[in-house]
Amino acid sequence: MNRLLAYSPNLKQSWMLTFIIIASSFVEVLASRIIQYTGAATPEWAELSGMVLSYAVLAPIVVRLGKGDSYAPAAGPGLPPLLWFLLVPFALSIGLLTKPLTAWIPMPDILIQMMAEVFQSNLSTFLKLVVIAPLCEEWLFRGIILKGLLARYSPLKGIIWSAVIFGAMHINPWQFVPAFFLALAAGWIYWRTRSLWICIFMHAVINAFAFLFMFLFPDAPDNTTIADIINIHYVYVYLAVLAVGALSWAGIKHIISSKINTDMRR
Repeated sequence: MNRLLAYSPNLKQSWMLTFIIIASSFVEVLASRIIQYTGAATPEWAELSGMVLSYAVLAPIVVRLGKGDSYAPAAGPGLPPLLWFLLVPFALSIGLLTKPLTAWIPMPDILIQMMAEVFQSNLSTFLKLVVIAPLCEEWLFRGIILKGLLARYSPLKGIIWSAVIFGAMHINPWQFVPAFFLALAAGWIYWRTRSLWICIFMHAVINAFAFLFMFLFPDAPDNTTIADIINIHYVYVYLAVLAVGALSWAGIKHIISSKINTDMRR
């Protein structure tokens, strides 16, 4: 595990790694098509297998890039269970508040079709969204890229650049915006705690809610928001969500700051 976390890239190297990550998506597509063609798995499980193989290809590349680097993040402070509880409404607030920011941008029909084929309400999609993506993306973008940027630049610069890079990795604007804001929050928490598991948990909560929404409302248009579903004026819905998110974030910051200050006095 330490070898997978040893790489500590600067900003230029972080962008290069991101291009490698994007390029690995071709491995995912090629592998899934081959598996489908040979009849070794159904299309949905072939997609999952391709995703796993793409990260399996990335792992030795990252280890190779980190050869000679010995920097690994120090263990973060032990944090109380209340923090994990507060992360749920806070993470959900990020997902709900960022959705309308891109809902007004028309999505091309070809992209709608592609996303409908990839994201379906089945077990393989659940595993991709809620298990593999949070684990692997947080490992790469918080455990490696952000860690490297924090070692070289100010926390503000490192967190913002890592958020921009994480958003850019998703390529399209409909995913860039929520990914950017998730990365800002996860970046601050990682900086303060050095806990990759907290970032993974937040990421999984957001993706799990998106999967649940897709499962419960499979025929809803892509630009459907929670206000449309519950048939209440969006202003009231998002003011409530904003209040919940702000209160949760205040509690998270207080817990983390208090714990770190207590540990420093010991």
